[in-house]
Amino acid sequence: MAFSSLIYKTCGALAAAMLCGIAALILTQIFLRAIGHQIPSADDFAAWALCASIFLALPSTLMSGGHIRVTSLRNLIKGPFGRVMDITASLIALAMLAWGSVALASFVWDSYRYNDVSHGLVAVPLWIPQITMVIGSALFSLAFAERVIRLVLHLPTETSNIAPESTEV
Repeated sequence: MAFSSLIYKTCGALAAAMLCGIAALILTQIFLRAIGHQIPSADDFAAWALCASIFLALPSTLMSGGHIRVTSLRNLIKGPFGRVMDITASLIALAMLAWGSVALASFVWDSYRYNDVSHGLVAVPLWIPQITMVIGSALFSLAFAERVIRLVLHLPTETSNIAPESTEV
């Protein structure tokens, strides 16, 4: 599972790179507008980069424990019943994510098959920016499958590298 961790971290780094790309695009657009020019379809590129950053960040965020989850109930329910509840919830999430990944793949395949292009000044085949949604959601499904396996094998589900905060004054 070390290989999957590397994949998740790489996706997280790509997501961060997309956010940096958005910032660079906006700053360049501001500068170019000040001198009377602009980047064609800059808003499209920024939107696609934002979508990529969201979907690519999902698996690494799950594995590092960064997703917002309702943990109060899980913390109250200890022992085997709590573990079974956690496994059941993860299996339900996995089923929904797998379904969503297949639906997204079908959507992107249709964009490719029908040669859909963007409506902006720069005609980009839509399957190219859309493929990041499929990759991110498929890896998110894989991360949930790994979570279920870890829960069944009594392994830690989160691999956070953040050191706990000191409570000393």
